[in-house]
Amino acid sequence: MIESLATTIAADVVKRIALSVPKSIDKWRFARFFGPPAVTGEGFRAVVDPYTHPAPRTGNRYIKRFMDKRPDQPLVGEDNVLGVNVIRLISYTAALFSSFTKNHMSIPIVADYDVAALWDSSFICFGSSDSNLKTYDIETLPEQKYYKLTFGPDGHRGFEVGGKHFGFEGRRDRAIILKMRNPRHPEHLLFVCAGLGEWGTTGATYYLFDRWKDLYKQHGLKPFLKIVEVEVGVDQSAKEIYSEQFE
Repeated sequence: MIESLATTIAADVVKRIALSVPKSIDKWRFARFFGPPAVTGEGFRAVVDPYTHPAPRTGNRYIKRFMDKRPDQPLVGEDNVLGVNVIRLISYTAALFSSFTKNHMSIPIVADYDVAALWDSSFICFGSSDSNLKTYDIETLPEQKYYKLTFGPDGHRGFEVGGKHFGFEGRRDRAIILKMRNPRHPEHLLFVCAGLGEWGTTGATYYLFDRWKDLYKQHGLKPFLKIVEVEVGVDQSAKEIYSEQFE
């Protein structure tokens, strides 16, 4: 009886150890890829991009669509608002980072205005420099020589990378994923997930968070930039069409 119990306990211990080892390895890789603050939950911020309504709040400025269930409702609304796409960004961020932080909480998700003057942190910015102030700050760093957001020959926005121009193609949005060292605080990292439209941004974020293990195997600790293509309306369709690694 005692021997049988001891055997059962020993088997359970071995099973628990076997299950914990892969988790520990993943956590170690996660900390190397996103930086130690991604695991401690301190000194890492996800940055979203609120918009400000230009009209004063003296009358109705918004419409709530009720899809024919009742008449559409005019609203005064808030001065600063976030797009529906931010819900997806927050859910992706919370799901990933809460799996690895020591307290199982997501990293702080903040408005770009709140961190405009800050650099002593790791940042992951959602949205291009046309909408996200912190992305603009990163894009205009002297050390950021990897890409430019420009106008193409057709007059539309696109990313200029390696002498190539990546713009919208029909219903396919284009986006960048950038990882680089924070030059102001080298112990931290900077990430940008930026589409030409909202689906490019959320698709790039989905791609980064879903495939970070593969990206770690491919790039290790080195900075890199990728262009991904996303079918409008389907984040999971994101696929890499260009990649470059830097020293």
